[in-house]
Amino acid sequence: MQGMRREDGFALPMTIFVLAMVTIMLSAVFVRVQMDRRVAESSGDVVNALAVAESGLQTYLGTVNFDACYRAIRPLDGDSTRINVNGGYAWVVPHVIQKPADTLLPWKYVVRSTGYLVDPTQGSDPQAVRTVAQFAYWQRNSMEVLAAFTAANGLVQMASSSGAFYGEDVTGWWLPGCEDPNLPALRVPNGQRPNNLSRYTLNGTSPRVREGGSGKWVADLTKIDWVESITGGIEPDYTSFPLGSMDFGVTIIEGDLNINFGSGWGMGSGILIVTEDLDVNGSSWFYWLGVVLVGGEIEWDTYANYVRGAVVSGLYEQTGRNADVGDVDGNYLYVYHDSYYVRRALASLAGFAPMTNTWIDNWASY
Repeated sequence: MQGMRREDGFALPMTIFVLAMVTIMLSAVFVRVQMDRRVAESSGDVVNALAVAESGLQTYLGTVNFDACYRAIRPLDGDSTRINVNGGYAWVVPHVIQKPADTLLPWKYVVRSTGYLVDPTQGSDPQAVRTVAQFAYWQRNSMEVLAAFTAANGLVQMASSSGAFYGEDVTGWWLPGCEDPNLPALRVPNGQRPNNLSRYTLNGTSPRVREGGSGKWVADLTKIDWVESITGGIEPDYTSFPLGSMDFGVTIIEGDLNINFGSGWGMGSGILIVTEDLDVNGSSWFYWLGVVLVGGEIEWDTYANYVRGAVVSGLYEQTGRNADVGDVDGNYLYVYHDSYYVRRALASLAGFAPMTNTWIDNWASY
């Protein structure tokens, strides 16, 4: 009888022990499931924070501020900007890592963006944080303007025309304080000084017409990378002449451009790039605000031609090709150095240009 009582006493603790083990095992399973869920949620939050950081970075890189003179404002070293995006916000900080002596050359930056994922239902504290970075060049909306009209191919055929070449920056006439230093009226290679200049009004620095060097040398002085510009370095808004468009876009014409407006006004604005020759003809008036860049010659054959900004021809002389000499057959040609319209035309080229293969998605541990 005593043995039977001992067996009964052993069964109860065993049952309790088994139940305890099962409870512990189930609890462990629940804990593991909870941990896996939290890990999954955390991984998703980190991915979303990465998206927030990248969105803030791209927004910052694509934003350019201009002053009242339309000069692009270069970001200050170490200045921070908060950018609100869908799902949270990003703090973006640019750091200058290379500052060239030539202020016209691009500065090199590393731009860091820290994304904070915020779910309003869980409070104001971020649920996840991620930092990314991008190396980039910062470019100004300016160019090396040598004169109101720079003809690396020369300009000697002046027919019976008249007009003006203004090296004095006319921006100061209507926007005081925004003008750039005055320039020569014309810049041509040796022996390419135009005839019949007595019919033209010339102003600017002395000498009004500056001669010197070969066509290639003058084209190189402009510091315009002609080959890069016409082979993908600049993205065009138009590939045919944007008659009447005043949105200051970029127009790139492959080959020759022959424009005949008939009568009336042929107006346009922005950057006009013609890879070969430009012939503007007809009984109309040609009026352009901005920059005209031509690989070969320009034939000014309309009744009247007006450019406010800057004109450069003969740029493919950089490659060793010889361009025909430019001529003026129309009645009037006026080219005014206007730095405001140069900057306005180049506005789309200002700002950050990301460097290839330099995006970093783990900057915090870099």
